[in-house]
Amino acid sequence: MAFLLRNSFWLFVLFCYIPNAEAQMNYYDQRSGVEILFPSGISIFPHQWSGKKVNPDIQPVSSEEFERLEDVLTYALSKYPVDMLTANLDKVFVLKSMKFYGLPYGGTNYRHTIYLSDDNDNPWFTNEYIEQVFHHEFSSILIRNFPTYFDKTKWLSLNPPSFRYGKGGADAILNGTADMALNPAEIEKGFLSEYSTASLEEDINVFAQNLFTGDREFWRLVDLNDTISAKAGILIRFYHKINPVFTESYFRSFYYNSTAQR
Repeated sequence: MAFLLRNSFWLFVLFCYIPNAEAQMNYYDQRSGVEILFPSGISIFPHQWSGKKVNPDIQPVSSEEFERLEDVLTYALSKYPVDMLTANLDKVFVLKSMKFYGLPYGGTNYRHTIYLSDDNDNPWFTNEYIEQVFHHEFSSILIRNFPTYFDKTKWLSLNPPSFRYGKGGADAILNGTADMALNPAEIEKGFLSEYSTASLEEDINVFAQNLFTGDREFWRLVDLNDTISAKAGILIRFYHKINPVFTESYFRSFYYNSTAQR
């Protein structure tokens, strides 16, 4: 859900400039109709987030980043069928940084909207990282919209018997357990990273971001680790129920295409 800070087929989609009082510049993805916005004020957030406890705080992204972000998000969006996007995603807001509860967030979501950070002063904010955050957050929206398609019982049965998820992403960063790197100790228990243990949703999110970004090490783990393979299979079946284009070979093609581009 909340992506807290841590660590081939291109579809060249045209974007068009749309002026907006609350944004420096907006674009519509002409393929899907999803709106990409670069806002300058906190009014972009739901009113429920405006209280002193949540205390939202943002910095707008530099206009120098617009073109790069258009390319990254064009590519991310191209991996989904158009009807899936139009039914489940309206807007993507991109900021340099955003904080809630005094904590820096790399991404979050609300209803059919995704919020992303792009701190070009931070070396962690690579194109791959930003794309991962997008898929991470979009998977939360899809799980929320299609709850019966996800086999929660089977997923939970794959966790160690005594394991209990934490209290969510914000709690994980407060406790210093928000590391996103693939973690051998957690992998042995069926989780990809330390952050995966923060909640069931974060566990799903981390698998989703890896399915869509084609990481070599992730697919090696799918091939070698029975629990990782089983969880990946559950999530692939979830996406396949939404649209049959999503098969294991389709997801693996992202890896092959990404390596071909290097």
